[in-house]
Amino acid sequence: MIRSFALSSTSKPFLYKNFNHTRPFSTTRIILEKSNSKANKAPVDFNARHLGVSTEVYIPPAFGNLPSIFSHPVVVFNALIRKIYTLGLNTVQVGIFRYQSGLKPNFLLWKNKAIQNYVNVNNAFAQKKVSNVKSQISLWVEEALEARSKQLPKHIQLEWQLIKFNEIPKVVSVQAMMIPGRPLEHIQLIYRFNTKQRLIKLNKKSSNADKLDRDVVDYLVYLCDASTNDLVLMGSVFESRPNSKLPKTFEDSTHAAIQRMKISGDLFRLPPQ
Repeated sequence: MIRSFALSSTSKPFLYKNFNHTRPFSTTRIILEKSNSKANKAPVDFNARHLGVSTEVYIPPAFGNLPSIFSHPVVVFNALIRKIYTLGLNTVQVGIFRYQSGLKPNFLLWKNKAIQNYVNVNNAFAQKKVSNVKSQISLWVEEALEARSKQLPKHIQLEWQLIKFNEIPKVVSVQAMMIPGRPLEHIQLIYRFNTKQRLIKLNKKSSNADKLDRDVVDYLVYLCDASTNDLVLMGSVFESRPNSKLPKTFEDSTHAAIQRMKISGDLFRLPPQ
């Protein structure tokens, strides 16, 4: 991804919540109940673009990012245990989704669509044409991209290129998503994209062009409608630290959930220090 020109943005769309088979949807339920009471319990229309990354997600650190097992054996051991647990949880989530939805996951098609979305979004931002991918991204991502696009100098023209994938893109997290009042059709997918990218910056005033090639690892969060195979880019997350613990799978605070969706929607933000 193209990370530069940090800028925050604001947004107030509806909040939907991750589905976990052991936990009711606290945040979502509160908001939807308030909305229904105001509308005499009229059904709430669902728009996939309103959904964002409302909870913290554990992303197992890559083996290359773990410390030496000789100097930090406990940290490495715990990280491996959490990695195994995450793989098992992903398998359980796929099983739950298949059993309760009756739909067969099409992971190959979804991966190809996620890759195409990744290319489309980066190109649209570089060309300052975020509106071209509006239907492919959440409101949180759209606002962040529009805000950053406005900060790009007018005399600078960008060109983004995906040179290659350093590794085969893979799913690192799977989460069945239950939308209140609707059948189970949606699933959250987080992909690891390890790529080599090229960014060309053309100065229209001086006609000078700067070319930058670099390796980039992105963890992008998608909401997939398994009934139509449509994907919406919800935001991005970062790899967890080796000593990070497993986070809770729900968010009690509506304010905290909205703040997380806003932050996660900024695809080009720098990782936390």
